[in-house]
Amino acid sequence: MQIEALLFVNWIFWMAISAGTILVVGVAELTGGTTRGYRLFMAALLVVFAAILVVSELALPAGTAASGTEQLRRPLSLAFAAGCVAYLVASIVSWPRSWIAIGSGAVGIAALVVLAAAGGTRGLPLFAGQLVLTALALGAVNAAMLLGHWYLVTPKLSPTPLRRMMWLLMGVLGLQAIAFAVALLVVGVDPLTGGMGWLTWLRLAVGLLLPIVVTALAIAASRSPSLQASTGLLYIGLALIMAGSVAGASITYLTGVPV
Repeated sequence: MQIEALLFVNWIFWMAISAGTILVVGVAELTGGTTRGYRLFMAALLVVFAAILVVSELALPAGTAASGTEQLRRPLSLAFAAGCVAYLVASIVSWPRSWIAIGSGAVGIAALVVLAAAGGTRGLPLFAGQLVLTALALGAVNAAMLLGHWYLVTPKLSPTPLRRMMWLLMGVLGLQAIAFAVALLVVGVDPLTGGMGWLTWLRLAVGLLLPIVVTALAIAASRSPSLQASTGLLYIGLALIMAGSVAGASITYLTGVPV
């Protein structure tokens, strides 16, 4: 059972970071301020992410509660991957593409919600909400961290898109912390006790509270002419949020409490 849960946790991670990233990149392109080079790089990276996601999708085990979503989840996963490819093609040939990215991100998030509805937790709405917030957090920090590198070669690039992503990240992390508390109050405090306690506290401290501090420092550092400090802090934030996302999904499947 634990091995099967890990396979679904792996799928959640790749779908969340892929769907969240393409959604944030699409909105950033719609609102303006990013460069063509950044958009092309992100489009190519998303195709790589989508390929890993498809492999993860095909590796999911049968005979579990979550596998009952395959008839809807798999078409959504494949449609999302196709959307990533379409976004790359549209980026290369300079076709209108922001809504391709946003639509693809919405499809990916729908696949996450479908998986949440399969069970494996005692709070289905909370689990679905946490997966949506996880996708937005991973997408915002990943897109922002990579955008930070473009300021090294394009010093006159407006910091506005980066700041928007960081403020989005701050808001999402705050909502995740609230959802964490609500899950414990409404569903149960099982994850805080027994052998899972250390992982739950790690999820809270390393995956939520510390990234909030790091993001606040990155926002403050973005006021300086150079954005190198913000980019470096976002590297740390990405690592912390990735670890917290994996821990949160693992705790959910192992205890039934969606933290």
